[in-house]
Amino acid sequence: MTDGKVKIAQVVGNAALGGVSTCVFNYFKYIDRSKVQFDFYVYAESGFDEKIRAIDPTARIFYIPSLIRFHKAVPAMIKLFRQNGYDAVHSHMTTLSAFVLYAAKRAKVPVRICHAHSVAAPDVDHKFVKKILRPFAVRYATHYMACGTDAAKYMYKKHWQDAVILKNAIELERFANVPERETAKEALGLEGKVFGFLGRFVYQKNLFFLIDSFALAATLASKFGRNYTLLLIGDGEDKTRLEEYIREFSCADRIRILPPTDKPEMYYAAIDAFCLPSRYEGLPVVAIEAQAAGVPCLFSEFVTKECSLLPENEFLTLRDGFWVEAMQKKFEKSPNTVDILRAAGYDICEEAARLAAYYLAVCGEKS
Repeated sequence: MTDGKVKIAQVVGNAALGGVSTCVFNYFKYIDRSKVQFDFYVYAESGFDEKIRAIDPTARIFYIPSLIRFHKAVPAMIKLFRQNGYDAVHSHMTTLSAFVLYAAKRAKVPVRICHAHSVAAPDVDHKFVKKILRPFAVRYATHYMACGTDAAKYMYKKHWQDAVILKNAIELERFANVPERETAKEALGLEGKVFGFLGRFVYQKNLFFLIDSFALAATLASKFGRNYTLLLIGDGEDKTRLEEYIREFSCADRIRILPPTDKPEMYYAAIDAFCLPSRYEGLPVVAIEAQAAGVPCLFSEFVTKECSLLPENEFLTLRDGFWVEAMQKKFEKSPNTVDILRAAGYDICEEAARLAAYYLAVCGEKS
């Protein structure tokens, strides 16, 4: 400890997009910084840096090579971990934590936390690599953490019950205290039934499937004089391909690609249903945000059931017909969502206090 604080290296990796960096930021914003100091390890400058420094201008952010280039990343981390004398290294890199926690062990960091934020994808090229790395990440860790039980079971196997479940908690009131749906639509220039996705434009999120399903649903709805709109809010490696793909559809003018936003709550307020047709997930922050706003969610069958807290949600197999049928339904907002999500452990104020107590306890054990 330094000046009575525990000093934690938060290894985030690509902080430009995604739920992991959002989760880490939320905890940083609400944790007791008189007791806990965070240093951040990321791949490159991004909007994440500005958000962090808006909370604490003295916050330290270190840039490391991508862990894919582990022969450069590991020596860099060893050097920085040694220089900064951390009480703990908290790695949010799931299986890539093998490299982070190996470096932390070499640097003699006493507490090494492996945090599982996702499960294995059933059909991606690098699944074999993840399978190889997973046991090494577990071996070099002194403590286990996960966003939910599915992620814990994937990462820690028979030891999954040893993992602390840290919920992807959010500012509940921020998403619940929003305008009525029609008021929000009018403010954003929207009309008719609106479907929304927020997140990264990457293979995992299966957005080409969502576009196909929406195009069929919108075409069917138009025959009955109904207007549908799809909002895709975010960025990522598939953006250009998505833009080209959308132009092929007759309903292209009903599909809008919007940049990432620091104020997603207004879009949640406007949409009738949130869509997440992912090929795999951990426990997505966006799903919690949508539900805090009372928005019914359409999830793929590969999204963990743990993230569903409202009775209006549906889990659908990845076939066009099921999604088209679901999109024809009337979607009503859920009441009392703050109470439901707080009871489930998604209030960031309460969970940040729990995380601070955890750090103090485990770092005290090793001191």
